[in-house]
Amino acid sequence: SSGINAEWPLRPGMKLMVLALFLATAYSEAIKCFQKEGEEVVDKVCADGTTKCKGPTFSYSAGISDYAFGCGECESGAAGCIDCAGASCNKVEELGKEYECTNYEWNADDTKFVANEAMTKCKSLKSTEQNLCNKPGAEAKVEADFTKLNVGCGPCEDPAQKTAEKCAETNSAVSMTALLLPLIAAIYALF
Repeated sequence: SSGINAEWPLRPGMKLMVLALFLATAYSEAIKCFQKEGEEVVDKVCADGTTKCKGPTFSYSAGISDYAFGCGECESGAAGCIDCAGASCNKVEELGKEYECTNYEWNADDTKFVANEAMTKCKSLKSTEQNLCNKPGAEAKVEADFTKLNVGCGPCEDPAQKTAEKCAETNSAVSMTALLLPLIAAIYALF
């Protein structure tokens, strides 16, 4: 005997399994993506075979880009576009309140990071719970220790720098002001 079972291809259960596998790979269900339709953005079914959605990017300096929502991948080199895999992953976001962060620069003469007097204006999303700023951490002793992101806006860019305390995240100046003003008023009322 050659060790090959001549009955194997004829088993009815195997035929059904092969047929099911073929049908599953041959048929791909269309996904839904948010798409621009006139002046509105609607969640709508894409063409069969579409696996990605695309839409506008967000940046702390510019806010939400004006790229249109749609089905498929971003065109090569398309500025202001980001794509994602999965149904309705290109959700519509709204701008939140603008906030301010301190911008730190390396001072070669003093060999340390110093805060600029002018605050950086940062954009936010309504869906974001905290408006974070990034700044040099306690262990940022040389210029290369800290990678500044978005002129101080947003979280630390490098998780390793955050863990090593070379980058620190703080709440925005707006949040701090909101906490300090009632405290100052309470202290003033005491005297």
